[in-house]
This record gives sequence, C-alpha cells and structure tokens, in this order.
Amino acid sequence: MACRTIGSPIGNLILVATEEGLSGIGWNADIAGHPGGARRSADAHLDQTELELGEYFAGFRSAFTVTLDRRARSGFRGEVLDMLETVPFGTTVSYTELAHMTGRPRAARAVGSAMATNPIAIIVPCHRVLPAGGGPGRYAGGTTAKELLLRLESGTVSRREVAR
Repeated sequence: MACRTIGSPIGNLILVATEEGLSGIGWNADIAGHPGGARRSADAHLDQTELELGEYFAGFRSAFTVTLDRRARSGFRGEVLDMLETVPFGTTVSYTELAHMTGRPRAARAVGSAMATNPIAIIVPCHRVLPAGGGPGRYAGGTTAKELLLRLESGTVSRREVAR
C-alpha cells in the first residue's frame, strides 16, 4: 500500500493505492485502504491519479482512467458505487433516482449510507448525488467542496477558484 497527500482546490487530498489500483481518495488519514502489496505498482497508480486529478481540476478531463481497486466493494453498497460510476460528468441524480437505477426504488436511505462510505471520492462521483428536496446535501469534503466540484463540472467555476 502507498499513500500520498496532494493539494487541490478543495483542500489537501489523501490518495491511497495498492498493487491492484487506487483504493482511496479522501480528506482524512483513516480513508479505506488495503494493507500489503507491491509498493512500486501502488506508486504508479498514485502518479496516474495525481496527474488525472490535476487535469480534472484544470478543466481538461471529464473521465478518469486510473485503475481502481474494487476489492472492498460488496453487497448493496458495491452495487450503488458501481452504478454511481455510470452517472455522467456534469449531471446529477437524486438519492431516490440512484436507488431506482440499482433496482431498489425504496432504498434511498441505503444509497445515502453507501455515499457516506464511498472510499474513492471524486473519481467515484458521490458529489453528483443530491437530495430530492434541493440543496447540495452532505459531503465528506464539506459543502463548499461539493459545490465547487459541481460548478467545475457544469463549467461555471472561475479559474481563480481552481487555481487555489
């Protein structure tokens, strides 16, 4: 396992990777990761993630290609995270809509729980999920970070905001 902290317009991000791929992006040192593995392979995944996040924040990337370590995904939570990856750049869905997409229309609360435990923020785009009643909803990186990510994807963020 390898870890790296990088600066971003939404604060310092902690990247975690294994030999299998990227296993975590978050704001806290306790984000999910898997112990062990080949350090050199893990570092290559971190290099790729740092490059792609830099391009994303600069407005030059709308899809990520870094390999993800999905071993921690299981059950309904895994289904939700898999479905979340199909939500296109620049669009949003509600928790209820995402529950419908998984085939469990009454599971909006469970979808919310899956979002709260998403180990790979930004790349697995939980920021694209909003409450049906309006507003940005909660986000591990804070409301300001979520709003900036949504504005970045809609093309309404200023260059000054992402240059921080």
